[in-house]
Amino acid sequence: MRYPTPNVLIAVVVLLSLLLVLLIEAAGPGAFSPLWIRPITRVICAANLLVALAGLVTSRSIAWINYLLLSITAYVVASTTPIAALWVIPKTMFFAVSYAFSSLW
Repeated sequence: MRYPTPNVLIAVVVLLSLLLVLLIEAAGPGAFSPLWIRPITRVICAANLLVALAGLVTSRSIAWINYLLLSITAYVVASTTPIAALWVIPKTMFFAVSYAFSSLW
């Protein structure tokens, strides 16, 4: 039985994160019904958990254990992947700061 290589798993994680970012951005203009966004997000996060589980059989299992724990936390808390969170958090902070200081100018 051939196991996936860490590079393939990392590529899948990046693609899932990009898909999640595109979904979040498409939700703004109303490309998706709000009823569909949450289930699609949950499916992407579940696929991310499966990739993290598959990473446990690679040579870098300690790193994948950490990613699995982060993925479980992200799934429970925000239904996002850790990589997508690195994009969502600064964007949210930018909008919060720009909204807070918008009355000054």
